[in-house]
Amino acid sequence: MGVFEDLYERLGSKQDRLADAVSASDLYSRQFGTELAQWEWNFLQEFSERVTRRLYRYRGFVHHTRDKSMVLLTPSPWLLEGEFIFFRGNQDLPPDGAYVEVTGNRIAVPQRLQSSQPITRAITAESCESFPIDFLKDIQRPANLKDISNLLFEHVGMAEASKRVFARLFVSSPPYEESIGGLTTGIQAITSQMQVKRLLSFIRNVLPPAMRGRPSVYRNIRGIRVKAPRLLRFDIGSYSKKRLEQLCVKRMDPFGFREVSLGTITEPQTASLPDVPIALASDDFWVETGNPTELRLPILKSAITFQLLTPEVSKRSIDTGTEHVLSRLEMLRESFDLEEGSLARGNLLDADSLGRPLNTLRLARSTARASWKSKITAKDLKTAWNRILEPALKEFIELTDLKEGVEKDWGKGSRFDRFNTKVLKAIRKLDAGKRGSLGPTLDEITQEAGVERHIAAETLTRMKDSGVLYEPRPGHYRLV
Repeated sequence: MGVFEDLYERLGSKQDRLADAVSASDLYSRQFGTELAQWEWNFLQEFSERVTRRLYRYRGFVHHTRDKSMVLLTPSPWLLEGEFIFFRGNQDLPPDGAYVEVTGNRIAVPQRLQSSQPITRAITAESCESFPIDFLKDIQRPANLKDISNLLFEHVGMAEASKRVFARLFVSSPPYEESIGGLTTGIQAITSQMQVKRLLSFIRNVLPPAMRGRPSVYRNIRGIRVKAPRLLRFDIGSYSKKRLEQLCVKRMDPFGFREVSLGTITEPQTASLPDVPIALASDDFWVETGNPTELRLPILKSAITFQLLTPEVSKRSIDTGTEHVLSRLEMLRESFDLEEGSLARGNLLDADSLGRPLNTLRLARSTARASWKSKITAKDLKTAWNRILEPALKEFIELTDLKEGVEKDWGKGSRFDRFNTKVLKAIRKLDAGKRGSLGPTLDEITQEAGVERHIAAETLTRMKDSGVLYEPRPGHYRLV
């Protein structure tokens, strides 16, 4: 075991010297050192060894093929380039994904010679030994959540909390109790739909096709169909209620992936389904055009490294965290005067054990991954609720109410995304609607909105020009 101990000691470089390399390579076809995470590169260095003139030794991860006598051995679980290993009929194949050491000679695969197929070279499995993989403690953690968020959203104007939630989509969350893992985020936009679509397009194109599409189960590697790992599927776009219920409520993926992260634009009937509903307002949201492929490799290398970690959580911690979430849900329902049905399965607050309490657990496990922590406490669960999910729900409810109220007053399809949301909320709150009232002043609106005076004045002027506001007396404003 000396070789493996030496390998593990070298896995944990202080920093990934290849972290900022630029490449558009796909997940399974990365071949060069600059395209691999540091720990993958170390495995690649130890992948092959020539023992004698004819005898070879390979150490790697097993990928099953459609040919029951062969497996593909690769230096990383997330590569589909390596050496084919040939097993005779009386030998058992190692499990898919196992880390093994194989010693043998190089041959031409007999079955393919007999069937006149193109010759495939392989290594005979004269000996095959499996080894446990326990090297996480020796791997330097990847970029933290703040680093990923800064890298992804440097040119996106959006609340920091929303940026951190989107960054967690790339970190994802491991499965829990037989259901798929991952995170889902629903976006309700009180801003230009075009800008939101630009954001989603940017996020989608950061990851390579294999992680944001629905690739086939098997891939053709030198004429042999090899089973591809079904790990993280990352989707961005618009989804029907049926599809969202399948992923967000039933926690099932028809494509067989282990984790599914999703960001979607929602409609009123689907807004409450995702794990974290986010409302994007016009006054703090903009997207500069960028080239997402330049971020692909560092984000990919972090994403696959996070997949190695499955933070544990005790039943006691879950029970304590659930009690906290349920009490806060009741307070939210009362403070916003929501119907009791809002706590039901699939509704806005969703107090079911598989609803918001479980979503809080998903967020906590994703956060633990991003902190390279192997365990989660009740405190972590409470923090995930207090700092992420509850603030997101509050903002979502407030802005959704604002949108519904404006559409009721001005008609569906009104272009209220042109107005500063904070100023719009402030004047709707301050204008009591009493007959004969002069309405709030510019200074009162500025103070309530918490914006600079010139921003409030500019927004009020734009609203007056659009015919949704009037000035009964200079410096006083009322909604139409």
